[in-house]
Amino acid sequence: MEPGPQPLILRRWKNHLPHDAVLNILTRLPVKSLLRFRCVCKLWDSSITSPNFISTHLNIVNNNDDDDDHAYLIQTCIQYNAFKIPMICKVLCCDRTFDSLFEYSVPSVFALNMSEMVGSCNGLVCLAQRGKLSTTGDAIYLWNPSVRKFKRLPDSCSNGQDFWFSIGFGYQSKTNDYKVVKLWGTPVVAEVYTLCSDSWRKVEISLRSKVVVSGIEPSSSPLFFSGALHWIAYHSEGEVEFQDPTMILSFDVDNEKFGEMALPAGDKLSEHSLFVFKGNVAFISCGYAENDDDLQSDSQCFIWVMRDYGVDESWNKLLSIRFENADIIFYGCTEHGELLLDKKVKEESKYGEIKIDESMILSDDTAIVSLDPETLHEKDLGILRYVTRIVTTFKESLVLLDGATGLSG
Repeated sequence: MEPGPQPLILRRWKNHLPHDAVLNILTRLPVKSLLRFRCVCKLWDSSITSPNFISTHLNIVNNNDDDDDHAYLIQTCIQYNAFKIPMICKVLCCDRTFDSLFEYSVPSVFALNMSEMVGSCNGLVCLAQRGKLSTTGDAIYLWNPSVRKFKRLPDSCSNGQDFWFSIGFGYQSKTNDYKVVKLWGTPVVAEVYTLCSDSWRKVEISLRSKVVVSGIEPSSSPLFFSGALHWIAYHSEGEVEFQDPTMILSFDVDNEKFGEMALPAGDKLSEHSLFVFKGNVAFISCGYAENDDDLQSDSQCFIWVMRDYGVDESWNKLLSIRFENADIIFYGCTEHGELLLDKKVKEESKYGEIKIDESMILSDDTAIVSLDPETLHEKDLGILRYVTRIVTTFKESLVLLDGATGLSG
């Protein structure tokens, strides 16, 4: 079918405005509009898909500090089989109030039920799946859900050699490039992928004399902050190997150098995470609180903030929060400092014992909540699905529009 005549206003706009002026207007439009306007003419299509236009549009998006633009991606597991493996997974996007949700169409090639969301930068989402859980082996993807494009990264040197690995995803602003860092093995080995070269290479982890990174905290995700990735790590020094995580391993994406920072001392519980709290690096430690009756019915969180980035002495214990008869899983933090938590209230039997449901199938007493750590005001976000990852401050972009693989349908 031939396209119908263009509206008179659009034809006049095209005929009377210089193309530079048109481009200046287009760079300020949302992604969905730009994808539609690619059909206007070949000139508009080639302009919108050009690297220069994509970069300019991204800079304008990043310079827009409107709080209403803050969004979050949530990976949800809908159903489980007998082996507690999620069978149906979705990726939802919600605004900063968590009131409006919509679903992104996920490429079936991701095997999303076997994948975990690693991080998000400039509208790109990094996902990783592990070989022993997948028929395709270790696989890492970059995916832009806004433009329905994805790219599978080439296999790294460690592909299939070690089931354990940790993935970090960051953006190098100086060269407008994206980097994926893969840590694996004992002692830890590092590999770096750059999107511009589409290749992996090994990078040396060189710290203080006799200091070796012996492992990465498996329960925590790397944090991208101030141009660097950060992991909670174990290390050995000479003949001494520390059994508890004692350091933050950092990787500067610009100079590709590793560094170390100390963790705050004391009150470390079973689960640890790094996150950004109101513009500062923060450390949260969650686990069961100590009770006189040793029933471990309460959970507790301790939060420290690093007032001066990179200065170990600037760690400051902000607060501690106790949750009575509840299990807590920490997911992240909003731009305004609310904590995002999975909260499961425990039931008490007629004998006074606390019943702990070990199954992964969640009931109505489980909720994803946002919590203001200072006022303790709690809000149920209305998401009653098991959440595996929350990626904060997601903004739509055109990154990957000029390449990668498109989705059909």
